[in-house]
Amino acid sequence: MRGIYFLMGCLIGSLVLAQPQSKDQGLYTMENIHLHLNKTKYLMGEQLWFKAYVWDQKQKVPSMGTTNLHVGIYNNQGKEIKRKLLLVESGMAQGEFVIDSALSDTEYTIMAWTNFMQNFEHLPPFQQRIQILKDGIKSEDSLEKKMKISIYPEGGQLIEGAYNNIGIFIDNGLGQGIQINDIELIDDRGKRIQHKITTNSFGMAKTAFLVEAGKSYYLQSKQQELPLIRQRLPNAIKNRVGLSINNQGKEKVLFRLVSSKETLSAKDGDTYMLGVYQDDFLMLENIEIDKREPVISLAREKLPFGTLTATLFDEDLSPVAYRMFFNHKNQKSVIRHVEIDHDFTEFDDSLKLNLRLPKDMQEAEVSLSALPKESLAYDAYNSISSSFLLRPYTNKTFQDRYFFDVMDRRKQYELDLRLMIEGWGKYDWSSKEQGEVELAFEMESGIPFYGKVLDANLMEENQIALLAELSPDVAFAELDRNKSFKGNMVLFNGDSLGVSLLDGKGKLRKPKAEISFGNPEETDLSILEWLNNNMRKKQNDEVKEKFRYEPLNIGERTIALDEVIVTENAYKKKKTEMFVTDNGIISEGRIIRDADIERYNSVSSYLATLGYRYSKGLDADGFYVDVLLNPKNNSPVSVDSRLLSLPLSSVKAIYFDIEKEIFVSIVLRDRAYESPEQRMKFVKFAIENGFTLPQEYFRPNYSNYGNQLFKDYGALDWKANISINSEIPKSVKIPLKNQNGIQLYIEGMDREGSLISQKEFIGIQTY
Repeated sequence: MRGIYFLMGCLIGSLVLAQPQSKDQGLYTMENIHLHLNKTKYLMGEQLWFKAYVWDQKQKVPSMGTTNLHVGIYNNQGKEIKRKLLLVESGMAQGEFVIDSALSDTEYTIMAWTNFMQNFEHLPPFQQRIQILKDGIKSEDSLEKKMKISIYPEGGQLIEGAYNNIGIFIDNGLGQGIQINDIELIDDRGKRIQHKITTNSFGMAKTAFLVEAGKSYYLQSKQQELPLIRQRLPNAIKNRVGLSINNQGKEKVLFRLVSSKETLSAKDGDTYMLGVYQDDFLMLENIEIDKREPVISLAREKLPFGTLTATLFDEDLSPVAYRMFFNHKNQKSVIRHVEIDHDFTEFDDSLKLNLRLPKDMQEAEVSLSALPKESLAYDAYNSISSSFLLRPYTNKTFQDRYFFDVMDRRKQYELDLRLMIEGWGKYDWSSKEQGEVELAFEMESGIPFYGKVLDANLMEENQIALLAELSPDVAFAELDRNKSFKGNMVLFNGDSLGVSLLDGKGKLRKPKAEISFGNPEETDLSILEWLNNNMRKKQNDEVKEKFRYEPLNIGERTIALDEVIVTENAYKKKKTEMFVTDNGIISEGRIIRDADIERYNSVSSYLATLGYRYSKGLDADGFYVDVLLNPKNNSPVSVDSRLLSLPLSSVKAIYFDIEKEIFVSIVLRDRAYESPEQRMKFVKFAIENGFTLPQEYFRPNYSNYGNQLFKDYGALDWKANISINSEIPKSVKIPLKNQNGIQLYIEGMDREGSLISQKEFIGIQTY
């Protein structure tokens, strides 16, 4: 017993016994990433759209640390093809990649990581295989068919003289599970012990049998057109105690010590210890051996939700057995679902979705991918739930999103089998004994810059001001004795950074200066190693030969007129821009420039030059309000009347329908306007290695929405940022393009750590 208390004493310094670590105890954040892709199979000329969710793996909430997210596309040799740096805000970011001629192969991996993640070897970057579908693509059915049997004794080893559970995994030699129903368990004399053992769709199965002393055992299977395959089970261990877990109880988890009657009698009265752990949680329980197989139970409510590892220690405090399991207690408070109602728009050309959270949730951010009902284009390994609740603890690659998609008792059983096959996972017991983590990689925050003011008079001028058009704030930096400065800011590619020198009175002047922008940290990740260890081939790939000679006809970067969205960048080069709203209204947008601000002092005076009249009217309550009248018949137009009296310098752009009869939309500036004279006091530098600005989603101009190619691999819509709550349904519109139904993939999270992941099919009845 003294040894047991010694073990506990050694662990108290770094682990909390039987309770999770409090939020102010952690010395660092362990970040994890999930990318929600709009799909995983792409046609040339499309865009790969994604939403990134960054998670604090220790606190189980969105990460508020790192602002810099690295996302890249890599080929099967580990060569980087494309890469972007994205700004993370409130644990989220978004981006896209063009599927163009740079992607000449048919298979790639998209990866995402933060610089800080490299401090933790057990936290890999996010990765997902993507496919580029091209003319002449061949089905993977032509690959040579092989079978391989892998055997995983529960607890890590077979115990002689005891009833043992074993996990079974059958794959095709490429890591793809195979569903078969005729596996046999035989002994070394050919005696059949079990037959018709059946694997599920992932190639997994479980069986149990008594391991007799002195015998060897084999699993075998014979499939048509394939030779007989046979795999010997590992040798059983004598005089050893193993561990078996029954994880099917609603309120308790049962832990049974497995051994022969002779061993249990010999160890009668000895004390073993069971350790259950997850991240910074550790629970230790003594188990006294008796002649019967000892069983202890742990209440689920005392264990944290999610993936845990159980380790059994013998009387010498050596780990002798291990097993992973999943605690489903409080699952409904962590894995949530969005309530979805739907209706059609006026002309039945689009589907209107009404999204709302359960009543006990306040607000969440979700992303949504809409695909045709028959689509084969979505084959993600993980959902946001499996990325954050399962993937950080496991090594083997399965279609883990399956286990969290409307989880029922069957899926709970299959997940338990998947974790039994996993064994230790990423965290064996030795990982709990590690000392302080050496933080060799910093948590990035913005884009670093380094510079020098050549003509500063340090007696009077020792501070600089920095501003960029696309960044909301003005930054200040002190000059050192060498007239040098450094700092970090949110800076975007394509923008410029202005630098001005301040004297003691706050007066600005244009300096002679030089500046450089720090390159993104070169990652030490072994990309090739990640791909070799984690890339898996697609099981039952359904790329069809009949599309082999069908032209794809999707022009790169082609945008249909009725799908154009005017962006801020479009206005940088043009004063006006024509576009069409979602409601089909042909409209015009005008950027407000220096000359406009100098000439017109208010919004209403500028609108007067366009023919609009400014008047007063009564609202429904009888109060006077500002009214904007159209030029044709003096009828009111839709406008936010509160903005009409603002100075024009507060406005970035103004939109209106070209007939000037329906609406006027006024977009305000992000920060205070600066006159040309003020801007002349800054020297400007083109920003390098900055963040990439996210684009607004647009649909490719598919040549045919009715053919099988679009139904199988096309995309209907992608919405990266949808804010939903439990009070008022959020309405979003999905174009139907004459489809008879849609698939929806919704992912997201809230501030409290609840995760949203669901797949929905909505059929559309046609007449």
